[in-house]
This record gives sequence, structure tokens and C-alpha cells, in this order.
Amino acid sequence: MQHHDRLTRAYRGLTADQLAALAFHYLTGANALEFERVAAAVPLKDYRAPDVAYQARLDGFTLFAAYWAIEHWRMRTRKAEMLGVALAAIRRGEELEKTDDLLYAHEQAEGCLLALDAALLAICADNGIDPADVRRMAGAEPFKPMREGIAPDGEMQAAMQSAFAQLLAA
Repeated sequence: MQHHDRLTRAYRGLTADQLAALAFHYLTGANALEFERVAAAVPLKDYRAPDVAYQARLDGFTLFAAYWAIEHWRMRTRKAEMLGVALAAIRRGEELEKTDDLLYAHEQAEGCLLALDAALLAICADNGIDPADVRRMAGAEPFKPMREGIAPDGEMQAAMQSAFAQLLAA
């Protein structure tokens, strides 16, 4: 019991950063009892803060924008990669079937980017936010495919809309 009291007193002398680091260590499964002791040593405080619902919604919009940006730039990178590999294969004179497959993969990436943009528009409309704001945060413009006739990937659009909606519902 005396050991527990010394630990509790020692924890109470730590800064918030130090307590959080210890709690994170114990939270990862190292020691559940010590996690509880650290948590008990964290001082309780009264705060004036913006409405929790407002802050949660703003945080959700910010997380949504970050998620959209990550997916947008990940797909743009994939698209560029597929086009580069296809052009290199063409320059090397590789067989037509292989280059066609690579160009098809490039077009699929473009379909995914169109789907991501369509999901962005739908989610923004459902939540009363401007898609231009999300794009501005991402440093992105609406995607334009290299040639006409590329359609959004329907499965991708449904999956992204669902993921975005779940993120904003939390």
C-alpha cells in the first residue's frame, strides 16, 4: 500500500506531457493498473470552452478534409505512376498488351479521382459545407481526366461516401 501511495505522489508531481506519455505507454497494454493510477493522478480542472457539439462538428469537418486530401493526393500519385510506367513501356517498345494494361490502370486511377470528387460534392451538399473549402485545404483543384469519356468508379464513390459519412457522424 505504501508503494502505491509513493507512486501516486510521484505521478502527481509530473507535468501533463509526462503523464500523457506514461498513460500512452500503459494504455498500449504494458500495465492496465498503472494506467489507472496515472489517470487518477491527472488533476481535474474546470474550463470555459466552446460548445462541445460545435467543436466536435468542426473537428469532424477538419478530419474529413484531411482524409479527402490524403486520398486525393494518394490517387494523383497512383495516376502519375501508372502513366509514367506506361509511357516508359511504350518508349521501350514493349508488347502492346502490356502497355494497354498500364494505360487501363491509369484510366482506372482517373475514374477513382472522379469518384473521389463526386463523393466530395455529395458529402459537402449533405453537410452544408463548400467543396472549394475542402479543396483549398488540400491544395487541390477539381480533377479533370486526360481524355473525355472517363467515368467515376461507382464502387469507389460509394465506399468513399460511406467512409466520409461515418467520419462525420462520429
